[in-house]
Amino acid sequence: MFKSILIFLAVLNTVSSFSAQTATSPLQSFLGSLFSDTQNNNNAAIELKQQLLSECRDNIGYCTPEIRQRIEDVMYQLSPLNPIINTATSPLLQKEWILLWTSEKEINFFLEKGFSDEITQTLSGDTLTNDIPFVKGGSFGVTGEISIDEQSEGLQRTNFKFTKATLDLAKWGEYSFPPIGAGWFDTIYLDSDLRIDTNSRNDILICRADN
Repeated sequence: MFKSILIFLAVLNTVSSFSAQTATSPLQSFLGSLFSDTQNNNNAAIELKQQLLSECRDNIGYCTPEIRQRIEDVMYQLSPLNPIINTATSPLLQKEWILLWTSEKEINFFLEKGFSDEITQTLSGDTLTNDIPFVKGGSFGVTGEISIDEQSEGLQRTNFKFTKATLDLAKWGEYSFPPIGAGWFDTIYLDSDLRIDTNSRNDILICRADN
């Protein structure tokens, strides 16, 4: 044990001596390059996120081909900078999310017509809940079951199956409907405050965390 410590100290002294004789050691060069690349990626991600948030804010409730193309251009630049591996299994996915923008016509109907001004999606355990509260009272919501697609590339895919839909008309009563669909969504970008999904209907969902 003592001999091993002496050998380690001798190696450390050699590396230190080499570093002192040269402007930059190979190890320093490697670490400097690694930190530089990481910082550049962080800066690029921040800039792209700001650009994406601006597009979403300006176009919430609307999805023309031109708007979708602009948003896709930014989100597919941001996706390779995704800081989370295996997004479908990440604890960061399990929370309440507030919709920023979507291409889904059914959801945009409520926003464009002014029936709702904030739509949320909550993932908790194996349950997914979409809630569309109405500005004048009441809401429309769907609940479903979710599961991780273990065969998906990068474990980005979550399967879902809706099991219940509820229309709350406030003073006019509440009505339930049978299951209304199934599919999957891929979370192609995820961090503590932003989530980007594409899904089996070729739609896009961009959300921010409800902090």
